[in-house]
Formats: sequence, structure tokens, C-alpha cells
Amino acid sequence: MYSISEVSKITGITAYTLRFYEKVGILPNPSRKDGKETGRRRYDEGDIRFIRFIHGLKQTGMKLEDIASFAKDGCLLDLDGREMPDILDSLHLRMDILDKHIDWLERQMEHLEQVKTVALEKKAYYSAMLNDRSK
Repeated sequence: MYSISEVSKITGITAYTLRFYEKVGILPNPSRKDGKETGRRRYDEGDIRFIRFIHGLKQTGMKLEDIASFAKDGCLLDLDGREMPDILDSLHLRMDILDKHIDWLERQMEHLEQVKTVALEKKAYYSAMLNDRSK
């Protein structure tokens, strides 16, 4: 089991952000030391995998509201493949969210490729100018 500061170091996500994600429902409430609501948060490997996945969605531009919808009621099908009850509606919602996000990512990648192409053309142009001046 890991403390919030250990999870912060492992994942690179600040303790403040972890608490915020918990507060707004993006992360489920972690277990607490001694089982007390005011006890220190305790995280296991499954929690860390889920936190990394959620953070990855955020880093790729997914909106917090979509992440919250995705994470609503926790992961009903966790990353170890253990199935939980009543998952069909949730799975369809998650699939829709991921499909939309993947489409958005593909459009972003196309745009970045276009920007990269222009940058490479400019670099080649400037390089040619420098070569001409050194002759």
C-alpha cells in the first residue's frame, strides 16, 4: 500500500491534483489507514494503474467532464479483467467517450503532421540560405 505522497512520486501527479480528482469524482475514494474516514489515504497497485490511465487521458486532451463520466462509479471492468455487475450501459458510455477521444486525437495528429511539414520546409529553406552565404 502507498501513501498519497508515494503515489505522487510514482506517477508524477501532485497530491493536490489527486485530492482534486477524488473530490470531483474522477478518482474513487481510496481506502484509508485504519479504515477511518479521516485516516491517511492508502493506494494499491490497481489504484496506481487507474490513476496513470486517467492521467494519460488528461494529458492527451480529454476534458475533465468526459474523464469523470468515464470514471463514474469507478472502473466497473478493472484493468485486471475482473468483471463487476451491471456494466453494459457503463461499457457503452466508456466506448463512446473513447471513440470520440480517439477521433479527436487522430485529428490532432494530422494537424501536428501538417505543422511539422511546414517547419521542416522552413528549416530546409533556411539551411539552403546559410549554405549559399557560406560559398
